[in-house]
Amino acid sequence: FFTDYLLSIFLCRMRSGLLCVVALLGLLGLKLHGAFVAQRLNNGVHEREARTEVAGQGLQSSLELEQADEQHTAWDSTFRLLAGAALSAVLLVGAAPARADVEDVVIAVDEKGKTTSLTKEGVVRGKRLFNAACAICHIGGGTKTNQNVGLSTEELSGASPNRNTVEGLIDYLNNPTTYDGLKDISEIHPSIKAADVWPKMRSMQQQDLYDMSAYILYMNQVIPEKWGGGKQYY
Repeated sequence: FFTDYLLSIFLCRMRSGLLCVVALLGLLGLKLHGAFVAQRLNNGVHEREARTEVAGQGLQSSLELEQADEQHTAWDSTFRLLAGAALSAVLLVGAAPARADVEDVVIAVDEKGKTTSLTKEGVVRGKRLFNAACAICHIGGGTKTNQNVGLSTEELSGASPNRNTVEGLIDYLNNPTTYDGLKDISEIHPSIKAADVWPKMRSMQQQDLYDMSAYILYMNQVIPEKWGGGKQYY
């Protein structure tokens, strides 16, 4: 290009000013045209290469997108499943009755309508006494020696005299009788009356009997579907 430019200058000196300008513009136009054509050819080659590369990348990208879509679908399904399970759990928990605080559980003391409640310490003490003296035969409120008669509220209410109060159970632990109340069974059931036969009952005070009886009735309120249910739960 520089050589042509010098040639143009030389021609300018040899010819008139008008011819010089025309020659210079013509050479300039030829050079620009050649450069433009070369650039287009070069761009065409690069464009074809780019299209080929893009096509290859497009195929790879398409495969990657399909894999990503499959993974997304899998994660989406898993998320929906977990979300559904969590929602079900929330609904189940929300539908379940809330367990009352210990002090809110009302326990019948006698048949005249007197009631009481336990503290957490009272529940712990009653449970400890019950496990030590009664659980060997009455685990979970059932009765190993007689599956037909347990410590559920329904069965205690059907006894004679009625045993579904604290005083009724204390009376039974002092002087137990058969379910119909007709026969003394103090020598075949732990009792204060036959403490000489039942060593564990020798140290029992009336307050201990009260705590055990209240615990039995308390358990009837907090887990009524299990307490006295027998082998299917324990």
